[in-house]
Amino acid sequence: MEKNTSKKEEADMNKPCIEYICACAWCEVYIGFVESLRKEYEGRLEVVIYKTGKDFDYIKKYGAVTKSMLVINESKAIKKLSRESITAAFEEAIQSC
Repeated sequence: MEKNTSKKEEADMNKPCIEYICACAWCEVYIGFVESLRKEYEGRLEVVIYKTGKDFDYIKKYGAVTKSMLVINESKAIKKLSRESITAAFEEAIQSC
């Protein structure tokens, strides 16, 4: 069975993706930083930010999360978060595609 997808949907499926799952109040400090990187990489990278307790879409993909993490292209999780590790994750996502 052939699935009908638009060109935009096909382009989005091929676009590198970063997902930030914020699971604790302490890690909320990184939301602003991730948002600033989202603007910097706009058009080249899809960035999704989830807040536990408010957003639930990530649960289907990754299950219940008790620690904040950054997911690169739905395949690699970064759990030791810092400005440096987040910036490196954005670069890795761009270079992987």
